Order: sequence, then C-alpha cells, then structure tokens
Amino acid sequence: MKNEFKKIIISITLLFSFFIPFSTIALTGNTNINLQVTTTPTEPTPSPTPPPGQYVDIIPPVIYSLFISKTTFNSASIEWKTDEPALCQVFWGTTQEYKEGIISGTVFSLSHKTSLINLSAETNYNFKISCKDSKGNESETKNQKFTTLSLPDTTAPNNVSNFEAIPENQQIVLQWQNPADSDFKIVRIIRSEEFYPQNPWEGKLIYESSNSSFVDINLTNGKRYYYTAFSYDFAGNFSSGAVVSAVPIAGEIPPIEEIATEQQCSESGFYWYDNACHIEQQIIPGPPEVEKISLNDFEFIQKGIKLFETEGNIEIQENEPLTILINYEKVPEVLKTIMVTLKKGNKTFSFLLRINQEKTAYLASLVPPTEPGVYPAILSVLDYQSQVLKRIPAQLTVRETKKAFSLISWFAQYYILIILIITLIFVGISYFYIKKFKANAAK
Repeated sequence: MKNEFKKIIISITLLFSFFIPFSTIALTGNTNINLQVTTTPTEPTPSPTPPPGQYVDIIPPVIYSLFISKTTFNSASIEWKTDEPALCQVFWGTTQEYKEGIISGTVFSLSHKTSLINLSAETNYNFKISCKDSKGNESETKNQKFTTLSLPDTTAPNNVSNFEAIPENQQIVLQWQNPADSDFKIVRIIRSEEFYPQNPWEGKLIYESSNSSFVDINLTNGKRYYYTAFSYDFAGNFSSGAVVSAVPIAGEIPPIEEIATEQQCSESGFYWYDNACHIEQQIIPGPPEVEKISLNDFEFIQKGIKLFETEGNIEIQENEPLTILINYEKVPEVLKTIMVTLKKGNKTFSFLLRINQEKTAYLASLVPPTEPGVYPAILSVLDYQSQVLKRIPAQLTVRETKKAFSLISWFAQYYILIILIITLIFVGISYFYIKKFKANAAK
C-alpha cells in the first residue's frame, strides 16, 4: 500500500514539476514531500522566457494590398490590409516629413481605409502607414506618393459673336461667329414663340453643331420668333446666351417711316405703340427697386481687372473677352431678364446676363468688337411678362493696341540692328589688328 501511495506521490510530483519550470524538486524516501522552488532571475532579460510549448509573438504585422482607391482635386482615399488585426496610423504631407497631419485608427482590424480631405488641387503628396498588433509589434511602409487632380472646369465659354437673324419668306437665316475658346465644342440654338429662352432646355431645340450658320424653315410669315444661342465647352459648361428675334416676311421690309398700321408694323418685325411703329420695345416703368438700378451697379471685367466707367464710357481692349455682371442682391425678384445690347454700325447684337452657379451674380461673357472705336450699348431690364422696365445707356470704347505692339516691335528691330552693326565693326577691327600683328611678327 505504501509503495502504491509513493508511486502516486511521485506521479503528482512529476506532473507538478512540468508546470513549474526552472525548479528543483527534492524527494525523500517516505511520504513526506519537501518542494523547494527557485525562480530564475528575469534581469537582464527584457521579457520573461515563455514556458515550454508556448509561442511569444515578436513578428510585426504585414501591410499589403495598399492602393489609392479614389483621388479628386481635394481628397484621396487610401485602402490597405494587414495579415493580423492591427491598429494603424497614416502620416501625410507635401514632403516626407509628413507635417500636414496624422490619422490614427481606433479599432484593431484586418482591412483598413481612410480619406485625406481638404487637399490642394494639382499637388504632390507623400504618406506612409504604420501598424501595430496587440503585442506592440510595429511595421511601416516606405514613402508613398499621389497627386491630386486639377480643379474641375466650371468656366463657361464666351458667347457667340455677331449673332443675327435675317428674315425671309417662311424662314429665318441665322448666322454667327463661334467663340475662340480652346475648349469650345458646339453651339445649341433654342427657339421660342414667346420670348428669348433663358436656358438650353427652355423652348425647342433647332440646332446643335459647330458650324456658323443655320436656316430655320417652315415658319409662319408675320409671326415673331425668338432665338437664344448657347455655346458649350467639352466640360458641359454653357454660355449665358446670345439672343436675336425676327419675323419672316414675303418680300422686302418697308421703311419704318412708311408703316401706318399696327398689323403692318408687327408683320415687318417692329413694335407698335403710341400710334406709331418703333424699332425697340416700349418701356413700361418698373417698381422703385428697378428704378434704383444704374450703370454703377454693373461691373465690367477684362483679364481679371475691373474697369471703371467715366461718364457712361468704359474703355476696353480689343480681342480680350469682356465679362459684364451685376451682383445678385442688387437684382429685384420681379426681374426675369437682364440683357446687354451692343450696336455695331446699323446692326445690334444682344446677350443675356445669366445667374452663375454660386448665385452671387448675373453675368455674360462676350468678345468685344475687333475694330477700335466707340460702340453704343444698352443694358435692358425686363420683368416676367417680358416687358422692358428700364434701359441704361452706356458706351464701350475699344482701344487699339496693335500700334503699341508695333512700336515695341520697331524698337526691338532697331535695337537688334544696332547690336549687329556694332558686332560687325568689332569683328572688322579685330581682324585688321590681328593681320597687322602677324605681319609685324613675320618681319
């Protein structure tokens, strides 16, 4: 019995010794057991030695499948994975010092995704990713790079120039000049029998291409048709609209002073009021807020520079697009349309001022006349019944810049000629003295 009990005690001792490493166990020959445990010192080892059969994680997480899933002009989305749950940080900036910011994760995960926002357009950025597992093992990527996109094109092209309508029998011939914008794509012409279409969807589409003329056929003589031409760029932006109206007529249009009836006046494309035929619409006095609008409320801008008017005259440069605008808060709610009409000789060309995307201003961009001179202009304010409430006169003086450039060119040519003459004289004198020196040396 004692031997069996002793065997049991020995077995228990052996089993206990397995769970207490680095121990000395002394056994006596009787049932009294004396256990003496001596623990191995931990210093200078920084971490305890694992028990036999137990694994200690000293391997950092592996970062893989790193890619930039989306880049815009002001943001970037970054995705990556780790081979074990990890907590990650993204360091980013315009240089490899990553001064712009740090994004820290809050959850241990295998799949990771973050977004960098409020970035600058067309800018190179650097970033790196650092990940830690639950044991504190850390790994990081090498420097990574990406470039944000350019700002989206939101600038509308200039309006077509010299948009005119020539009435004929049951048809109207439309002709114009396309804008010179590098990203110009097409012209879209919309027709209405009520008033000038305010946008490319208001009315009937009759033309969409990049030519410079079109014949609108199958029309009714004596009826007025309104047209708006919108120029488009490749980004889908469209201009404020150039407008024109006409009345088809069989035969010649009689002189306005010979027209004596309202029917004949309207059929000839004119306006009847005050028992007489007129070229322009009648002005219906508007509310006080409309009467307050003056030329000083409008801005004229060329090459980003605001031009100032002097006694109703605005001096502009030729061949440079001109933007005319009025702030949104200065336009009463009763208004429907603001138009600018430019007179060139015996012809007039009109353009709509359209509200911009930010709803801060009504504006139109047009190309001034190419010939220097003084051109009368009218800013017309219309209500929702298409009645003219006010006309504001102005004039555009187109300055000639070719002479200035020619003068500069002449000075440049003159300067080059002087330099060439001096060079030839210097070469000639040098040649003479070299030849003379050689002759003296030969003697």
